[in-house]
Amino acid sequence: MLIAGGFTDINFALSFWTAITFGLLIIVLGKFAWGPILAMIATREKTISDAIESAKLQRAEAEKASAEMRETLAKTRAETAEMVRRNHAEVAAAKAELMAAARKDSDDLLAAARRTIEEERRQTVAQLRSQVVDIAMEAAARLVSMNMDAGKQKQLVEEYLAQLPKDARV
Repeated sequence: MLIAGGFTDINFALSFWTAITFGLLIIVLGKFAWGPILAMIATREKTISDAIESAKLQRAEAEKASAEMRETLAKTRAETAEMVRRNHAEVAAAKAELMAAARKDSDDLLAAARRTIEEERRQTVAQLRSQVVDIAMEAAARLVSMNMDAGKQKQLVEEYLAQLPKDARV
């Protein structure tokens, strides 16, 4: 028979068996469940801690690699700037060298042209002198009697031309 009990009535037999069942449950859980659960928690904790350490190491490596890349980039920029500066210097030197060579060639051509002109002028003056001597001899031969021979006449004209001032001879 079931006796109706109030809300505040305590049933000691039910409480005893509930406590025994709870104790057995704790023992069974402690023996079979808590060990694996705690081991799994420890494993998970170790995995998380290893992952954190690995992440820290990877971050440090990434920062190191980033620093190396920045340093390499800075070196590359410096080398590039140096190469550009050297190229500009080489271009300027080549330009100066070509200009100097062109000036030298121009001066050489000008000097050669002046020498050629001077040589041609001398030849022309010599030819002109020879023609003047010949013309003067012919004229003198017509004016002078046949008593003087051609060698004496030529000598006389050359002596006269030598006595003329240099400016008048050119």
